[in-house]
Amino acid sequence: MPDGKRPLARAVMGGIVSLVLCGSQAGRADEVKLKDGATVSATVLQRDGETVILQVPRASVELVNGAPLPPPVAAGTPAPEFTAVDLAGVTRTLSEHRGHPALVQFWASWCPHCRSDLSLVKQLFTQHQGKLGLVTVSIDQDLEQLQAFLKEQQVAFPVIAAASHPDLAERYEVQGVPAYYLIDADGVIAKTWSGSVTEHPSDFEEVVARLISGPAPQAAAAGSAN
Repeated sequence: MPDGKRPLARAVMGGIVSLVLCGSQAGRADEVKLKDGATVSATVLQRDGETVILQVPRASVELVNGAPLPPPVAAGTPAPEFTAVDLAGVTRTLSEHRGHPALVQFWASWCPHCRSDLSLVKQLFTQHQGKLGLVTVSIDQDLEQLQAFLKEQQVAFPVIAAASHPDLAERYEVQGVPAYYLIDADGVIAKTWSGSVTEHPSDFEEVVARLISGPAPQAAAAGSAN
């Protein structure tokens, strides 16, 4: 999938230099001087005739369009709020689930790993209605194909199309699908998972059940994956 982050961009000699934010574990950084005189510490990830992609440590970014970056989307930080209309025309917000846990999932109908997890997501929606809020965001671009898939698979849970709300993947800093964000009753991210939670051993179901049954222990927040 395309990178979920919106790159920072500067026009340079008709081409684009994209600055891609990264974590603190970036590789060796080079001093890169731009045509406008600005100098950045970055790693060159890719270059072609028109584009240079630079990886910039997040900690080195002070402001973006005059505003500081929000904190990284990780365990222990507030989950990004949003308002979006799902495919049924119903307006969904994260805050509507405040008071009980919620699970935000990013997925796609064409993704085999997402398909592997579909039965479990459907089970969670059916088994924990009223106890676990479920917000799923599909990154499918072909909405007719997505609707056909949902009908074929008899999906009853709400689905938001990222094609209509492209800022959602950016807000959650999604790098690939499937991606899961488990949020506690106070709106704080308890744990995240990247990749299928059914194809390989995972504590996904255990942690979800634990959060539904009572306050999440400190270990759940501290053990965030990815």
